[in-house]
Amino acid sequence: MEPALFALPAQPGRESEDACALGEGIAVVVDGAGLPKSSRRGCGHSVAWYARMLAEAFRVRLENRTTRMTDALAGAIGEVTAAHADTCDLALGSPSATVAAWRITGDQIEHLVLCDASIVVVTADGGVREITDARIDDAVRRRAAQLAAQAGIAEAPAEMRFRALDQMRNVDDGFWCAHTDPGAARHALTGRTPVADLRAIVAASDGGTRGYQWLAAHSIERFAELAVQERLGEIADEIRAAEAGAPVRVFTKPHDDITLVALTR
Repeated sequence: MEPALFALPAQPGRESEDACALGEGIAVVVDGAGLPKSSRRGCGHSVAWYARMLAEAFRVRLENRTTRMTDALAGAIGEVTAAHADTCDLALGSPSATVAAWRITGDQIEHLVLCDASIVVVTADGGVREITDARIDDAVRRRAAQLAAQAGIAEAPAEMRFRALDQMRNVDDGFWCAHTDPGAARHALTGRTPVADLRAIVAASDGGTRGYQWLAAHSIERFAELAVQERLGEIADEIRAAEAGAPVRVFTKPHDDITLVALTR
């Protein structure tokens, strides 16, 4: 079984802030958080650099099947943090990312999700389920509303929402993502599926799942159908077509990087 990979930047000619690393029976998708420079002003490295570094460091650690996926991710976050701790003031902010990965171990396929990247599992009997952690939306909404109320305004502007995101990252009652603290990895969602029960598994950045999550470009069942047939480019085409007619939403990108890695049986 060889995985199918599809990657598309948000805009032609623009560097993608997603990254993917593949190994034998391993796929890692890292979705770098496209935040303004003010949110990572202590670091001179790009979001794309962080995503690539983390994806490869995580993949290498996943090669050891005796290492738990959460431990492998914690080690990878620690390695990337150490790689620029001496040159950057990480207390003033640095890039962050979400993660989705799968790994074949014996007769099982394991998965891990940190934050709002996704794993989509299609079972042999036709069932479809998504594993993702959407706590970021609620946490940022709640904190932004508090900040707006303190400022005496009805709705938080984008700058205030970014501040809310910074304040709710990797704290209790907030959300968890890859940043500078390896301890965030223990909050990842993990699980496993017998390979014999699997029709397909997809690791996706949130740019690849926005089609069924909020654009109504297709249903998750349609997403699964195309993934099973390895027609990943068609998933992206339907997303881009829906983006073109979507209403403008505050704090939401009109286009996003798309990365999809599908393993089918």
